[in-house]
Amino acid sequence: MSKPFWDKYNFLHDTESADSNNPLIYSAYFRSLTSIKHDYFGVYQSNMIKHSVMGNDISITRSPENNSPTSPDEIIGAISLDLIDDEFLKLYDYRWHDTLHSPSKFRIFQALVYCAGRHRNFFKDNNVRDMHPIAYKVPPHIRHYLNRKSGKRVLVHAVMFYLWLLSVLMKRNFKNIPLQGEKWYKPWYKFKNHPHRERQTGAISQKNIAWLVLSDLGSLYWIKLFKHKKNFTDYFGSEHPIHILLKS
Repeated sequence: MSKPFWDKYNFLHDTESADSNNPLIYSAYFRSLTSIKHDYFGVYQSNMIKHSVMGNDISITRSPENNSPTSPDEIIGAISLDLIDDEFLKLYDYRWHDTLHSPSKFRIFQALVYCAGRHRNFFKDNNVRDMHPIAYKVPPHIRHYLNRKSGKRVLVHAVMFYLWLLSVLMKRNFKNIPLQGEKWYKPWYKFKNHPHRERQTGAISQKNIAWLVLSDLGSLYWIKLFKHKKNFTDYFGSEHPIHILLKS
């Protein structure tokens, strides 16, 4: 029986029931903060990288028991945990799902126009397959991470990486949003103290991810701009192993 927050594969989750869809990024946080290493390579290669019977087609999944395609954040977690690297992803043109599907640029453009302004999961829910070559392509800032870990430097990727860092730094950690069915309070300062408000944590999550990448790359200066102890303890609940670790 697994411990709270840890599943049977020794992946750490943000939920006590250990059933989130982001086991790699949380496990990478824990390893970076503690230097405690678990061996995930076997389960990742055998249970989370799905090879087709024929051809150079793969799908990297969210967990050993969830076959949905993984996310860019989980790709970062896998890189941090040394489960995949530049050499591996290069074999698949830096894509991690449906890697053989190669529509024309015009069809990709049509798919982009069709999905423009819609929810980020619209293309999944409506099976817009021609979005796959860009939706499941490693973004430039993550390419820089891969480059640095493999001893390479590519200027355009580096520029995009530091633009990404700046954009993450400028975001507020929390945003107040109304509950479903409620309207915004005007003026805004009345809403911020509303007892039933919700808080978005997307920005603080990105700051934690940026810290993880910078830590893995041995950053000396940029990493000082991220208050990682506050960010991690604000993000995780008081019973979470990372929160307990940083508060002890």
